[in-house]
Amino acid sequence: MECAPWCGSQTNTSRFCRYNAIRNFRSAIGASTIILLAHTTDFRPVRKQGTSSNNMGSNTGSRRPHSASFGLDSMACFNWMHLLSDEGQRWIESRTGEKVRFEELYALNLPWANTRRLYMETLNAGSIQELPSRFSVEGYVKQYFSSFQSLVFPVVSKSLFEKTLDLAYGPRSSFGSASARSCVYAFLAVVNLFEIGDNFQEAMDCGYFASAAQTFIVQITQEMTVDGLQAVIMLILFQYFLGDLQAAAVSVSIATRLLYTLGANSMSGVDSSGCSQPYDKNIEECHLRDLFWVCYSFDKDICLRTGQPPAINDSYCNLTLPPDYARLQDSNILRDSMSIDSHTLPLFPWDLRLSKIKSEAYEALYSAGAQRKSDSEILSSIRTLDEALEQWRVSLHPDFRPTLSFSQEMPVCANLNTQAVMLRLAYYHCVTMIHQASERGRLSDDCNEGRLSGINTSTSLAINAGTSTLSYLQTVLPVVEGECFWVVLFYAITAILTLFRNILHNPLGPEAHHHVHILREVPDLIRRIPIRKLTLGEVIHLRFLDGFTTELARLGACAIRQVQLEATGIGGTPTFVSSEEYPL
Repeated sequence: MECAPWCGSQTNTSRFCRYNAIRNFRSAIGASTIILLAHTTDFRPVRKQGTSSNNMGSNTGSRRPHSASFGLDSMACFNWMHLLSDEGQRWIESRTGEKVRFEELYALNLPWANTRRLYMETLNAGSIQELPSRFSVEGYVKQYFSSFQSLVFPVVSKSLFEKTLDLAYGPRSSFGSASARSCVYAFLAVVNLFEIGDNFQEAMDCGYFASAAQTFIVQITQEMTVDGLQAVIMLILFQYFLGDLQAAAVSVSIATRLLYTLGANSMSGVDSSGCSQPYDKNIEECHLRDLFWVCYSFDKDICLRTGQPPAINDSYCNLTLPPDYARLQDSNILRDSMSIDSHTLPLFPWDLRLSKIKSEAYEALYSAGAQRKSDSEILSSIRTLDEALEQWRVSLHPDFRPTLSFSQEMPVCANLNTQAVMLRLAYYHCVTMIHQASERGRLSDDCNEGRLSGINTSTSLAINAGTSTLSYLQTVLPVVEGECFWVVLFYAITAILTLFRNILHNPLGPEAHHHVHILREVPDLIRRIPIRKLTLGEVIHLRFLDGFTTELARLGACAIRQVQLEATGIGGTPTFVSSEEYPL
């Protein structure tokens, strides 16, 4: 199941917590824009070595975090830093004949490059309050395990968590006490985030609980316990849902070392006779295996969003799927409700089969080893991955199987739920990430006609996935739950930048005018993405996106107009043909 099981089949509403730390307008701007930077992906095959992007600078004087420098020569969604750099703006201006107006939307003197999220500013060492009463925590545990989220995020075991509470509320001198307390704080952050429970009485918000959990990271890495692993994975979940992918990626790295230490990466799930052991969440080995798959799923998704390598190396892991996984996934995604006990196989946040394809795609197309491949080898890898993705697609139940493309005229299932929506969006995103890698071959000196045909086909598939994403969102947004806001927004931005890049690259293409029209509709689309509660930071973020996408549509139209004028001899000195070919 892809992405959305955490959103579906819930009768209670949930929301994004308010940040205690939103104290002023400027700090809210800072946090919201960091989410933007985290959510946009910079996947472009490298053409040159030793080149670096223009330094954007920062208030602190420290180096800007490195993003994957893959150049603008792919169908990729180049990230905001590239667009806002001098190099990126020169490239855009050479194709549009227009001055880029991003300075109206973006000011480098604002604290937008500060990678510390606001919720981390709510707490300093020594200010941690005592845990809520054990009685109230046990109440939230009971409600969590009766919720759908406990299947999608199997981050704690009901019976094993009793031992965690014993440690957390026991003597501070006991080994593992710090990890256990961190685990309880992280659990409360997750429960608060999803508003699991009818009356959450604690005065602190989810940001406080997450901050409290994170203050124990040093002790967690020293104690190396299951409780510590649970705490870090719940922090990953929290950071991911608030769009803080940079922090989530760091947490994944910590969790990975814990997984390796505890052996969760290599557990087989079979007994000495070679038979599969029945699933039982009360058994620590089964629980550790669940934690491995949750971390693996987040890791492979985050690496495709940030461009940074995954933390988990598949070569050192047992990637055998749980018994009967495919059948249970197909049946569970169609259910409105289901009984849950310790023998119910988790759904996990993503379809594990798709997570494995994501991992293969990054390794084959975007890793350091992939940069040494010839263009023919890259195209061969693309074909192999496309076949694997198609095999996965056709294996899904027809009621929610993604179509190869989507237009607003196409019918949708009357019983459509959020799970099916997010699965389709994830499918289109994977298509884009696989096929955009072919673009690096377009500039090769030995790009013959046959190879160019393959590149053009892949490019068309990536563009089609982008238009399908936006068209599908226009149709299905009413059924998407508000807690999916940042996930949906990521898919939308990916599609937007894919289309914008194609318009500038091929302004005389038959679909260029249509793509500009799609971009002009995007501000309204973004305003309709559901969100439970808007904080000040999110309001400013949406306003920024409104202006930004409006500017992209204007620039796309300018690119078409300029090349048309040049073609008729009216435009004077051509500016479309420029030495600013593909900035890195």
